[in-house]
Amino acid sequence: TMVAVRAQQAQVADRTINNVVLGASREGTLWRLNVDSDELSGYLEYRAAQAGRLVARLARLKIARSDAPQVESLLDETASSLPALDVVVDDFELLGKQLGRAEIDAVNRGGANREWRVNRLTLTTPEAKFSATGSWAAEPGATGGGTRRTAMDITLDIGDAGMLLTRMGMPGVLRRGQGTLAGAVAWRGSPFSIDYPSLDGQMHVDVASGQFLKAEPGLAKLLGVLSLQALPRRLTLDFRDVFSAGFAFDVVRGDAKIEDGVASTNNLQMRGVAAEALMDGSADIAHETQNLRVVVVPEISGATASLLATAINPAFGLGTYLAQLALRKPLTAAATQEFEIAGTWSDPQIKKVPRPPELHVKPGQAGAPAPSPPDAAQPAVEPKPERTQ
Repeated sequence: TMVAVRAQQAQVADRTINNVVLGASREGTLWRLNVDSDELSGYLEYRAAQAGRLVARLARLKIARSDAPQVESLLDETASSLPALDVVVDDFELLGKQLGRAEIDAVNRGGANREWRVNRLTLTTPEAKFSATGSWAAEPGATGGGTRRTAMDITLDIGDAGMLLTRMGMPGVLRRGQGTLAGAVAWRGSPFSIDYPSLDGQMHVDVASGQFLKAEPGLAKLLGVLSLQALPRRLTLDFRDVFSAGFAFDVVRGDAKIEDGVASTNNLQMRGVAAEALMDGSADIAHETQNLRVVVVPEISGATASLLATAINPAFGLGTYLAQLALRKPLTAAATQEFEIAGTWSDPQIKKVPRPPELHVKPGQAGAPAPSPPDAAQPAVEPKPERTQ
């Protein structure tokens, strides 16, 4: 009915817990525990009746990479051995990432699919709040120890996107940025590790008032491509200050569909002060490659800005949007430039697409930009060819 433990190291359910001080008491099927260790600290209650129920209020909880297989194996047990969860953690660390305050309400529904159902999951940091519901269940048709699949509906309310990415191990990718990221995703395997080749879903992003910075590691390299820092040498209009120093945006918004780890969009917009970048195409997340079309539209007037402020309807896509631009603002359409981006995220290959002859602005035409002196537009001596960055 009572136990007290003090140990430098203890093995609990295949997990190693270090520097443990624990006191526990039992009343019938109810256990009450107070514990302090390097990995967790706080108060827990466990009731063994039926499938069991665990209630925990913890000051801290740390799940290291070495612990993830043990946690996953618990969820692979029979439904009767998995308790319901009502857990609140003030300081939650998962696989080396500091995720702030965590709250989870989950149950195991049992049945043929052995579904582990997350009724509520929230992670709160000073930079953002993540909310999700979902499940981890056997795939349809799977038998015995068949493959399990994670499915989640997610919402991320962002107060500072740059600081959030820094917290997630991707510093120097964005500065500021606030908005939302929402959608539904699913992948084969554990909630603790996304399997990109099997990733499916759809997402919507709407972020304002930020700036892209140079990005190198992991998924951050895709944001490096989206920042369009490789474009300045291909631009004939002078947007070098817009992109080369990091594209400062008023709005980044759009929708993406994900199938087997390939994300595609037909309405991504990034609007800045001097220009707007519009994008459609796809990116292979698993192989870190892309096949994108980028259209750079100068904001020549306030009327143009009001047109560009309109969100692109994903049902019609970028092509219809550009057609409307050509009809309503032909001079803006004529000054628009189009590029294709292929290759890998770390070495994007840029190709400028020739504009149709009917969209070329003739010298002297009303609204045409005045010609620049030779030394202001291009060097007098053609530079040696460079490898595309």
